[in-house]
Amino acid sequence: MEEVPLQHHSPALRAWPDTDPVPDLPLVLDHAARCLPAIDAATLFESALEKRLSSRSEADQIIAGLPHDRRHALSRIRADAGSGTETTVRWWCESLTVPVRAQVQIREVGRVDLLVGNSWVIECDSRTFHDNPEQYAKDRERDLTLRSYGYHVTRLTWQQVFVTWPETQQMLLTILHRGDHRRMPDKPFGRAA
Repeated sequence: MEEVPLQHHSPALRAWPDTDPVPDLPLVLDHAARCLPAIDAATLFESALEKRLSSRSEADQIIAGLPHDRRHALSRIRADAGSGTETTVRWWCESLTVPVRAQVQIREVGRVDLLVGNSWVIECDSRTFHDNPEQYAKDRERDLTLRSYGYHVTRLTWQQVFVTWPETQQMLLTILHRGDHRRMPDKPFGRAA
């Protein structure tokens, strides 16, 4: 696992704000934004937004109080990420300046997690939603429909993104370098709506 360098900062708080031993979410997000790598902090922010535990205005207020480099990095957070896995993969694509869109509606298929370029669909699967036989079958049906429209489909697991991420990145880079994502889907009715 990759070592993350310790981030030193002068604390915004000189004393704990109350007697509760568990900090509230805004304080957790503030400290995460100051201490964690931007991608890890973004994952927490986007998860809080998606689960409606924080509003966009609350997140923006926390980010506005950060030092410039942190503020700039976290200005890209979105409220529509379906999972931390999706956030991590999207931010990685964006860091490579590869065009990527989240939560794209594709006719006759529904919403896909990420559309990279014109035709590469990346689905970020978790055991919670994709481990039962019915969902497994539905996912394979969607994949086949997408393939018939000319999309390339890759399914990534939590483990591939958070445990074996360096190896996964190398394989994703190989796919990117091949340029499949630049092709337009074969069937116009399969394009993103």
